[in-house]
Amino acid sequence: MRRIAVAGALLSAIALDPTPARGDKVVIDRVETRPSILPGQVRVRALVSATETGGNVVEPPRDEKTKSTSLKIKAAGTSPPFLLGSFEHAEVELALVVAIPTTLEFEADFEVMKEALDAELFAPLEAMGSRVRVQVIGYGSEITGSKGLQRVADARKAFAQLSNDGSEQMDLAEVVGRSVKTAKAHLKKPKNKDAMTRAAVVLVSRGVLAPDDDLKRAITTAGIDADKAQVRIHTMGYSPSTDGKYHPVRPLLALGELSRRSRGTFRWIKTEGGWRAAAGQVAQEIGKESVVTFFAAAGELEGKKLTVSVPLGTEVLTSDPVTIVAAKCGTDECDARSYCVKAECVARTIEHQGGLLGTVLLFGGVGVGALVVLLGVVALIKRKRSAGGAPHPGPTPYPVAAGAAAPNAPAPVAVAVPPPAGGPVLIVLTGPAAGTRIPVRHGLNVGKAPGNDLDLAHDGYASSSHAQIVLEGGAWMVYDRNSTNGTFSNGVRITHTRLDHGMTIRFGSTEVRFSIG
Repeated sequence: MRRIAVAGALLSAIALDPTPARGDKVVIDRVETRPSILPGQVRVRALVSATETGGNVVEPPRDEKTKSTSLKIKAAGTSPPFLLGSFEHAEVELALVVAIPTTLEFEADFEVMKEALDAELFAPLEAMGSRVRVQVIGYGSEITGSKGLQRVADARKAFAQLSNDGSEQMDLAEVVGRSVKTAKAHLKKPKNKDAMTRAAVVLVSRGVLAPDDDLKRAITTAGIDADKAQVRIHTMGYSPSTDGKYHPVRPLLALGELSRRSRGTFRWIKTEGGWRAAAGQVAQEIGKESVVTFFAAAGELEGKKLTVSVPLGTEVLTSDPVTIVAAKCGTDECDARSYCVKAECVARTIEHQGGLLGTVLLFGGVGVGALVVLLGVVALIKRKRSAGGAPHPGPTPYPVAAGAAAPNAPAPVAVAVPPPAGGPVLIVLTGPAAGTRIPVRHGLNVGKAPGNDLDLAHDGYASSSHAQIVLEGGAWMVYDRNSTNGTFSNGVRITHTRLDHGMTIRFGSTEVRFSIG
């Protein structure tokens, strides 16, 4: 496996004959660990970006047969099962500062640049909803633009009002410092307290011509400080050619240094027509950022290293290791009897009470619950026998779109199941394993492939990696993993949905009921 060093990104990006492999990289933007609703478990989430030299986004390839991803993670030397999502569909917030020059050297290209950024960057960001906040600033002899982070629609209005004043460029390190400070403040104060937060700066410039030693140090320090604050700086260097030859690239070195030090991405715009492509790459890098979620025993991974690997052609890109931090709920650490909801520690409603009486109550409650379940299973078996053992009709070709109506959906099998005392479970309602209770524990994989928690090897309508259940923001969620015949909730085909106690789910032709205490 080849480890890709971020340090080579700048040189490969601006060389006249670049070697593509040097600028390819995988970056873990943030790692967050929170106490899980399940006793003794924590949830770990990581935000991961992968790009090629020049700024093209690398999306983790998927196996068309198994629908599984080729992205790999390693935590403390192990490869735990994980759920892979993307920023545009996940519970993640973004604070983005976009800084563009209003200086004399951009006067001729100012309107072309604005049009491209609005269409290819701001429009896609606005489509991602209110969880994206943007500040637009123009910098020349002074800072202009919007005041603080705003909804994208409001930021676009401020962007449209920016004008080129023909001034001289102010100190680039000062522009970066102000931008990073604004983006960083949002990391500690998300609008949705259950969401992860990320922060970035998009800086447009022609670089710095012949910087002195003090300016070089200031730019390097600004990039390092941004990385410590977990703010990525994505630079867009504009060095057009009017005579068919590349202009000197030395002024762009400062931009490359900022991106390298902050673990952001450098993009070189060589022609007036390159604005749209570069802006679109930035929008894609934001929207397609991978969100990796997995579970572990409390304390097991604290202080250990996490790496992420993504194939690119015949190579494998591997991130630098990032330390997995201790589980926190906001700024607090929950005790063993609590889990995290909206940045607050919430006590579990079911706890094992100590002493003889507590033990009697605990096992007595479990015994009564088991008796009720047994009676339900017996009733189910009798019902199936009385129906002559007719096979399941298989999946109806319902609409693929999540939330679409499902005509002629088979009625779910009714089984009275009390909330269990031992945590969430799936109760199998059909097939050879009918009546089986499968603990969800730290999450659960469903499919025909060996190793799945809910084994559907008998189900001809199921896929190898059919679906996955995971805890997201204090709620249990089921995600379809691009299965051939789909996942259905109460007869409606879904891509993902929240699981509530008593809900019936169908994977292929196998029906289960979700039960939680």
